Amino acid sequence: MLPSGLADAGVYDAKDMAAIRSAVEAVCAELGIDREDSEGRERIAMHVMRSWALGRRTPLGLVQAGLDGAA
Repeated sequence: MLPSGLADAGVYDAKDMAAIRSAVEAVCAELGIDREDSEGRERIAMHVMRSWALGRRTPLGLVQAGLDGAA
């Protein structure tokens, strides 16, 4: 984890980014959003990252945020 305050400023370490990326990939796979759909993937990523920023960082919570954002 990062020193306090850095994650709040939008700075993520490699472990954080791996968790976020994994959730985005899982949501995109579930919804059939392919790699070429940058707009769809960005929308999902924004919701996952918002969840992370709010402290909801479990894998299930991140995936749920992505799914909710796609609805």
